[in-house]
Amino acid sequence: MRMKLKSLVLFFFLLLLFHESYSQKNCFCTLQGKVSSIENREKIKGAYVYLKGTNFAVQTDSSGFFSIKKICPGSYTLVCEMSSYDPVEIKVNLTDQHEENIALHTHDEHLQEVVVSGKRNETSAQMRGSLSSEERKERDGLNLGEMLKGISGVQSLQTGSTISKPVIHGMHSSRVIILNQGVRQEGQNWGSEHAPEVDPFVSKNIQVIKGPAGLRYGGDAIGGIVMLEPNALPDTSGIKGELQSIYFTNGRQWVGSGSLEGGFVGAKGWGWRVQGTIKNGGNIHSANYYLANTGVQEQNFSGQIGYKSRQFGADLFYSRFHTVLGIFLGSHIGNVNDLERSIALSRPLEQFTPPEFIRNIDRPNQDVIHDLLKFKSFYQVSPNYALRFTLAHQTDERLELDVLRAGKNINTLSFQLSTWNGELLLDGANSSQLWKGQFGLTFSLQDNITSGNRVNSPTLITSLLPNYEQNNLGLFAIERMVKEKWELELGLRLDQKQIVTHRPIKNYSFIIDRDIKNFTGLSGSAGLKYHWTDNLESHFILARAFRAPGANELFSNGVHHGAAAYEIGQPNLKGETATNLSLNTQYNLEKWDIELGLYSNHIQDFIYLRPMVNDGQAVYVVTLRGIFPGFTYEQINARFNGLDGQISYHINPKISLQHKTSLVRAFNTKNQEYMVNIPADRFEYLIRYQFNHNKQYISAGLTQVSRQNRVEAGSDYVDPPAGYQLVQLNWGYQFNKLDVGIRITNALNESYRDYLNRFRYYTDDQGRNIQLRVAYKFS
Repeated sequence: MRMKLKSLVLFFFLLLLFHESYSQKNCFCTLQGKVSSIENREKIKGAYVYLKGTNFAVQTDSSGFFSIKKICPGSYTLVCEMSSYDPVEIKVNLTDQHEENIALHTHDEHLQEVVVSGKRNETSAQMRGSLSSEERKERDGLNLGEMLKGISGVQSLQTGSTISKPVIHGMHSSRVIILNQGVRQEGQNWGSEHAPEVDPFVSKNIQVIKGPAGLRYGGDAIGGIVMLEPNALPDTSGIKGELQSIYFTNGRQWVGSGSLEGGFVGAKGWGWRVQGTIKNGGNIHSANYYLANTGVQEQNFSGQIGYKSRQFGADLFYSRFHTVLGIFLGSHIGNVNDLERSIALSRPLEQFTPPEFIRNIDRPNQDVIHDLLKFKSFYQVSPNYALRFTLAHQTDERLELDVLRAGKNINTLSFQLSTWNGELLLDGANSSQLWKGQFGLTFSLQDNITSGNRVNSPTLITSLLPNYEQNNLGLFAIERMVKEKWELELGLRLDQKQIVTHRPIKNYSFIIDRDIKNFTGLSGSAGLKYHWTDNLESHFILARAFRAPGANELFSNGVHHGAAAYEIGQPNLKGETATNLSLNTQYNLEKWDIELGLYSNHIQDFIYLRPMVNDGQAVYVVTLRGIFPGFTYEQINARFNGLDGQISYHINPKISLQHKTSLVRAFNTKNQEYMVNIPADRFEYLIRYQFNHNKQYISAGLTQVSRQNRVEAGSDYVDPPAGYQLVQLNWGYQFNKLDVGIRITNALNESYRDYLNRFRYYTDDQGRNIQLRVAYKFS
């Protein structure tokens, strides 16, 4: 009844705004002009010109000309952006026809891997998604998984309310590559409850490549790629910075972040940046109760220095990410009866729902430190080709601490991962040739130590994972042809992976069993983008991807305490081979902005973690540390079909509507059964009102998630939870250098459980949360 009432209220609210919109006067203004370079006065083709805070956007033609028509009278901010040029913002006051010529200043972007601000880029044939600057501001302070849920086709896999990781087209973990500062993020990303060890504040540009088309970064990105990049370093003297303070009422969490950057006097081309983030929060509150031991603590730092000229550039980057995450105490149970009772109850047991707020984090918890040191350089060997080299070293230390058993204070799991990875690239993506190619080699050398013991040590202790070494080598070639009406991109990649494991033979602690597994796979893609008209374009992609199994899928055999589960691997797993077909169409015209994506991903020998439920009977694993649900890795043939949709409509310069849809269907093609742990249907609705001066806005949104009905009966420990609807409210105001905002999620304090939350067995999701944010920029 409440859901119907909320939908009815939203309907009448939208109807009222539509009525107001039709009472507005006609929009008859025209804005036009030409874009050129300051240095040589050359007209710039392909520059993006748009009105900030609206859906009016065009691209300049071959003579640098642009024209935007049917604009309502008023004051606007005109923005012009183009790769290799500094962006420009101009205030314009429209009353009739207005001409505004724009001059751009050239700069070199070689310190950036990818520029993401709605611009075209070297991989434009791929299906991409990104957050608008407004959406990014509203989500600042959240972890990466929660932040990316604003992109259609992207959801998050959660473990409680503090741990989440991105899910793209129904896939996550090792099937989704995270590129942090142009380097592949290497941590224990195989765990469903292992959140990416990155600080989103470091990266101003975040976007998602959907599907297996990012061959430069790895053939195993069957789900997609998340790319995080900072702005280019400044190359002139002067200092500027930004301070942000964010407070979340749920968990009483405070987040503070700041950055400072500048150049050096008398040293043209040199630039530097430092940044830091602190986060501290306590017990999360559902709609009705506190959740014991669900706090978070985080301290992050990064620094960068670099030099660039037209011929040569290099930069050095370092970051440290440190987080301590509490694990809900009610997920660690001592016996079968208590576990079954906890799963059956609609509310956790009383000892797991304290009556008051607690900030301290106790056991069980995760304590993770991730260090990244990266060197990147380029050399322009000719007008058409540049040679690029990247070398990075990462260390990832993860402790997963269990609750105390018999008074013993022990570390249940300890992982230490050390990775060297690099790339050597011959880059002709910006050349003047008809074909613009990229040819490169990537490598990775890894050493993983479990429980703090070194490889071949006589005191080796068996655990969830064995000690292992993992080496990867990849060769790739990408060619791209650009014509006036269409763009073609072809890619091919060969990967070779070797895993060497070390386990003590049972009852013989001084004898080590050494096992070597080799995997070789070929990946390829073909992408075509066709411009039907200036307002309509389509992207068609056919791709083949190969992913070798990970050490966890092959050799897991133990309690994974962060996930509160016992996981069992299969040593004879084969590599996955995925064939993906996707079609994406974008339509932009005056007040409309429509994007529709369809995809079908067929994966042979798909590896997935299945709940151990036989004939409807749950299988629990009894250990010295308690009893846990059992999960085992299995291999099937799978098909993922889905749809991503986004529609925006600007009724007038003040009022706009937006709708997003994400649908995924996943099957075991052998027996035509639906698969478990696949996202339910998700629909988002948003209405936004922009005030006259374009510095203030309010918006209201509704997120509707359906019940996941496509699960075979008896295939999981608990039937999927009911669907739910969440109301969201936003307000923002932009002063000259100060930006303030309020965001309220789950505004009606709905009690619900999300199907992709691993702790839905035990507890409800987060209740109402009010976010207060203040950002100040200075120079």
